[in-house]
Amino acid sequence: MVKSTKNANLERTARLLNLVPYLLAHQGIAVRELSAVFAVSETELLEDLNTLWMCGLPGYTPLELIDLSFDSGYVTIWNAETLQSPRSLSRDEALTLVLGLGYLKDEIEDGDRDLQLSLEGLIGKLAASFENAPLKKVHAGAASSALIRGAIEKAMLERGVLNISYHSMARDVLTERAVHPLELRIEEGVEYLYAYCESSAGYRTFRLDRVLSFTPSNSSVVPSFSEKPESERRIRAEIEVHSRLRDAFERFRVPIDATSTAGSPTISAEGFNSDWLVREIMSFGGELDLHLPTVERAKVLARSERTLMAYDVSL
Repeated sequence: MVKSTKNANLERTARLLNLVPYLLAHQGIAVRELSAVFAVSETELLEDLNTLWMCGLPGYTPLELIDLSFDSGYVTIWNAETLQSPRSLSRDEALTLVLGLGYLKDEIEDGDRDLQLSLEGLIGKLAASFENAPLKKVHAGAASSALIRGAIEKAMLERGVLNISYHSMARDVLTERAVHPLELRIEEGVEYLYAYCESSAGYRTFRLDRVLSFTPSNSSVVPSFSEKPESERRIRAEIEVHSRLRDAFERFRVPIDATSTAGSPTISAEGFNSDWLVREIMSFGGELDLHLPTVERAKVLARSERTLMAYDVSL
């Protein structure tokens, strides 16, 4: 197979950069031996040496250019101090490669273990070359698996159904659901799946990075389009904030103004379901009072009582 011109030029450039420090360390090496070291023909090597004659610092006079001698069949080099160091990666370059290789490793199927081991070996070599850099602790991976995204896109194209394992942050449980994928969305940098969920008998939005696994489903359920949109089912809450004002405003996405930070302000917020609202209120450890809705207020009270009982503390 003939290499492309682009790849051949890149390989030659790399070879020229490697030739200079090698020749400086092996003055008087035979052309035949040098061609074997770099795995090229003697003709190609002589072309490289002729090219090096034109390399050096700006000015391009004999004082700045590299000087070589190889007419006798043995190669000697002078005035090449500017290129005498072997090629090496900067810290930023090594870090970029470690992050990229880590991302690729996470995207490879578990069955291709040999390729995963090769990537792990490359990451280890790069990390070991920088003792003072935290490369061994750095890792980058996709927020959501390319395999899961690909399965969803295929299901949308074929109008198929997927069984997914989904981590619900609202209830902090792992659920199994049969979903009919309809659309992939990106909102504020987060990727979501909009789908009909058979378990909920309605349309739901799932964060793609919380879909842990999937399998094709043979479900024959036909999605219903009579359900009200999710936006009409949001829970509107009235919350009194005693402290941690900024945390509360940011958590419930309430705009901050000069009049809202005095005393113990009451804010109006919206939640996407009851469990989420209760968990958010509980996470503030008594710094928030939920006034409305009354159903969720009762749930917060009941959960607080159970928590205190676990510590044997009476209200």
